[in-house]
Amino acid sequence: MKKRLLFLVALAILIPAVIATTIIVSNNPIDKNDPEFYYMTGNAFAIKDEYWPAVEQYKKALSLDPLNEKAMNNLAFMLNKLGKYAQAALELEKLIGINPENPSYHYDYAINLVLEIKKTGQGKIEDIEKAIEELRKADQLEPGFKNVDENIAFLEGLKSQYYSKN
Repeated sequence: MKKRLLFLVALAILIPAVIATTIIVSNNPIDKNDPEFYYMTGNAFAIKDEYWPAVEQYKKALSLDPLNEKAMNNLAFMLNKLGKYAQAALELEKLIGINPENPSYHYDYAINLVLEIKKTGQGKIEDIEKAIEELRKADQLEPGFKNVDENIAFLEGLKSQYYSKN
């Protein structure tokens, strides 16, 4: 716990310092048309657990660079933290379109689909089937990725329960 706290404090100090140093060293003014500015600002908010402001900054970065993987991934993570699982899943689905070889995107997409069902009671059987498919893709890309087999077994059981009720 202490290590995590020290890490977060160090990052809270480090990110503004890096931004300031970049401005001073490069002698360039802040360019509000640069998606990196909004990405870094979003990171600064995220470090302080200010998720909504971070979301807004990542969205600004993406409005300037719609294919910015880092901003999109962080946006999905913040939406997940806020319990906006369906929105996080949409961002992750876009990430899969940009970089289908990243097993983490497939895995996180599946997890957000399932969380939408578990936490909100929303969703449909097709979401469970899609989650299983995405977990299998993650495992194909990187065998043994994040206990995929256990997650698939859980979802297969969930799917069986659904079909036995209907």
